[in-house]
Parts: sequence; structure tokens; C-alpha cells
Amino acid sequence: MATSKNNIVIIGMPSSGKSTIGILLSELMNFSFLDCDDYIKQMEGMTLQQIIDERGVAEFKKIEQARIMELNVRNCVIAPGGSVVYYPKAVNHLKKSSIFIFLNVCFSELESRLKNAQMRGIVGLKNKTFKQLFNERLPLYLKCADIIIDCSGKSKQQIAKEACKRITEKMINDSGTTS
Repeated sequence: MATSKNNIVIIGMPSSGKSTIGILLSELMNFSFLDCDDYIKQMEGMTLQQIIDERGVAEFKKIEQARIMELNVRNCVIAPGGSVVYYPKAVNHLKKSSIFIFLNVCFSELESRLKNAQMRGIVGLKNKTFKQLFNERLPLYLKCADIIIDCSGKSKQQIAKEACKRITEKMINDSGTTS
């Protein structure tokens, strides 16, 4: 039986490289690329931080989940916001057609990469530190992931190539084909 999973979802913390790796991976796989944060900004006509500031976190979460739930794409690498793991309905919707890849980046690396955190529209950052969010989200990412990529000491290109290789292996194994 062939796999029905024809999309790739890249999950991870803010600044883990979801969009950067997603674009490289989409090129390697000849897939389209969708950044959910950009999609939300386009559909709502404001930045993520503006939505949070003007409508509140609860409303932002509703918007983010609703926008993810309306996605119906094929052969696409999708980079949702780091908070997607808070929405079981959205995760289940994406899981029906997608292989989930978790970009596992250590906290110290994320912290050094994260610039202007207060302007990024990061869900939960008003009431928690970035470290607390990291500790809260890590088990959720691990639970959702079909493939975990340790990003330590690897270039963007190495990570994208490893992701491509592991996706191909997973698709072959899931379809019952032997190599």
C-alpha cells in the first residue's frame, strides 16, 4: 500500500531554521513551500505580533489553528509556527497528509540565533521565558515527529540533504517496498 503522505511539515522552536531548511528541502524534493506565518500575515493583513498585541494571544491561537486547518495542499513543504504543537486538531489535520520532521536544535544555539524575540509573535513569550517555552514544547515536538534531525554542527545544506534522505527512506519503508 503506497503512502498517502505527500507533504512534509517542519516543526521546531522559533529560530530553529524551519523556513530556511524548508525552502532548501522543497528545492531538493521539487515541492512547493508554504510558510504558515507568512500565510497568516497575508490573510490577516497584519504581522503576528500585531495580531497578538491587538487581538490577544487567545484570538491569535484561534486564527493560527483555523488557517492551518484550511490548508489543502499536495507535494508541499510546510513550515508552521513553532506553536503548532499546541493545536491537536491542526496537528491531526496535517498528519493525515504529511510526514513531520522535527529540527532538534539545542537551547543555547536557539538563544544565540533568536533576534528581536519580542517582535516575532511567539506564542507564550509574554508570560514565560524562552527557556520555559523550550522546555514546554520539546516533548510536544518529539511526540509529533516522524523524523528527528539533530541539527548540531551541521550546515543548512547538510540538514536539508539529511531530511530528504530520511523522508525518502521513510516513504519506501511505509509503502512496504524493499530496497
